[in-house]
Amino acid sequence: MSAHYQDQKAADDIEKTLNNESQNGNLIRHHATDDDEEPPRKRKDTEEHSSVVAAHYNHLEEKGLRERFNSPIFYLRNFNNWVKSVLIQEYTDKIREKDYGRSLRVLDICCGKGGDLSKWQKARVEHVVFADIAEVSVQQCQNRYEDLRSRCGRLYSAEFIAADCSKQTLRDKYRDPSISFDIVSCQFGLHYSFESLTQARRMLTNISECLKPGGYFFGTIPDANEIVSRAKKSPDGSFGNRIYNIKLLFDVEKGYPLFGGKYDFHLEGVVDCPEFLVNFKLFTMLASDFGLELVYKARFADFFKDHSERYRHLLQKIRCFESYPPPPGKELLADESEYEHAKEFWKNKENKMERDQIGTMSIGEWEVATVYMAFGFKKLAPTSWDSNGKPVFKTQTKEKGQSINDK
Repeated sequence: MSAHYQDQKAADDIEKTLNNESQNGNLIRHHATDDDEEPPRKRKDTEEHSSVVAAHYNHLEEKGLRERFNSPIFYLRNFNNWVKSVLIQEYTDKIREKDYGRSLRVLDICCGKGGDLSKWQKARVEHVVFADIAEVSVQQCQNRYEDLRSRCGRLYSAEFIAADCSKQTLRDKYRDPSISFDIVSCQFGLHYSFESLTQARRMLTNISECLKPGGYFFGTIPDANEIVSRAKKSPDGSFGNRIYNIKLLFDVEKGYPLFGGKYDFHLEGVVDCPEFLVNFKLFTMLASDFGLELVYKARFADFFKDHSERYRHLLQKIRCFESYPPPPGKELLADESEYEHAKEFWKNKENKMERDQIGTMSIGEWEVATVYMAFGFKKLAPTSWDSNGKPVFKTQTKEKGQSINDK
């Protein structure tokens, strides 16, 4: 299924903003790490937005299995779970390639209600720290953990932290502040920290400071280039379909903010609050200052191409795709018009039997899936230390002058 919406103009516009800001020195802010370095008005705005995000996820109703089966994004959610499962499997495998019997410790940052609890069990990890801004979500995550443990018997140990990971220091909240992680996972949550440079740096500090050299940080975020590209095709900067809607909340004519590029995002039954664009080149530059080297990035459509063959059994197991034509007595999830691609493929399929079916997804769900991208970083060991006692990292991909701290 093809869904390449991005145009080069959108990417060029964002790239131009990044280059201009870098040349003007506006990215440096003297190694800003403290909230005190932000103006009072800005601090108030970020506090208000954090409260909105926390309230939204705290009030998000816990859905039962029956309700999920009736959801208009049933296959989309399953596909997103497939992406996360593959990421977890890929990076735990990479670590175990060097030390098969290694006991893995994980930070699941922006964990929500614990959607990846069972994935960590399947990955055979030893310990997981779950952290999220929404206190109610963290409590639900802990309840689900206890339920999983009662059903499974033996399960990894866990701890649960309710904190704004873009403003508070997580290390102070760990049972053991000297803990080191093999893996940090941040699924569909990192973009909230790109409200400001200070918040993005605090999030990356929490992600990187306890991650072992050779460990991995991976996750999923909305693709800023994709969002901007689609928004530019609309006169009011908004786009969507029956299950989602995105609207830019800044003046595109004035450029694309590197931080605080706010947009409204509504996704049926899952998200209904403002988010922030993540300029991926900027994200990569920031991450490099924390010893995180980019090793993988792909939009979800490309991620599917990269991994669908190896993980085909998992696609089927968790029902990522809808059967077309539908089985007798079963209706399609969306209107027939959203399956023209499947209908055309089916019509041209050779040697098909009467009861043969193909796996597909409605156009509406696929449009949402292709808003997202996946990424992976590897933690490097410091090569030296600067005069302030801060670690200096030399990456293979980093170009001279790219560091956000370069003066």
